[in-house]
Amino acid sequence: MLIGLVKKTLRSRYKGSFLGFLWTFVNPLLQLAIYATIFPLILRIQEPNYAMFLFVALLPWTEFTISLNGALACVIENASLVKKIYFPRMILPISVALTYIIDFIYCLPLLLTALLVFKIPLTIYILFLPLIIFIQFIFTSGICLIISAINVRFRDLVQIIGIITLAWLYFTPILYPITMFPTKYLKLIYILNPMTGIISSYRDSLFYGRCPDLFGLTSSCIIGIILFIIGYYIFDNRQRTFAEDL
Repeated sequence: MLIGLVKKTLRSRYKGSFLGFLWTFVNPLLQLAIYATIFPLILRIQEPNYAMFLFVALLPWTEFTISLNGALACVIENASLVKKIYFPRMILPISVALTYIIDFIYCLPLLLTALLVFKIPLTIYILFLPLIIFIQFIFTSGICLIISAINVRFRDLVQIIGIITLAWLYFTPILYPITMFPTKYLKLIYILNPMTGIISSYRDSLFYGRCPDLFGLTSSCIIGIILFIIGYYIFDNRQRTFAEDL
């Protein structure tokens, strides 16, 4: 059922549009064109290859935030199924997280090609990618489980998550290098914001061609597992009243 939901979402995502599935590649290409034009030329950012510096971090971040938005409505949008048919309802938010991770994987060839076009060499540290993607999936799934369960009753969560993700963007080293954080606070930041370790690992392995910070990556993994367990219990407890709330 999980595989079926993911396939259905991927097929229906661009159903009826002229370009269809090609939008998976067109959207990142348009983003890259904007980054390459606006930031170096108009804003006069001095970071070398800033377009790719930003693209490598913003692509997984975008998939992460889209997953959260999708998870908020996944139970509500499937209200007829939830009320009439018994199935493991936990599949709904997990399928959302998995769908957008797969969407990100589809974009990876485009990302790697863009790196080579901008003369950024790929190194052996690209082998960290499967691990980073898996950690992001676990972390995202945990949050998706929590917010999808809570939003069934407290619909204001949609607005709150929008504000949180906007603030989260600026607290995560996406628009700026992680070196802007004082070194003595770096470990604390990795713990307080697990996306810092994930985004920095993408940038290290792809843009800088070096080994990711293992403390940051491990912290993100541990917190992701903890959040997944918490999300499991919250969702399991809340799903008993889904039919009434819907």
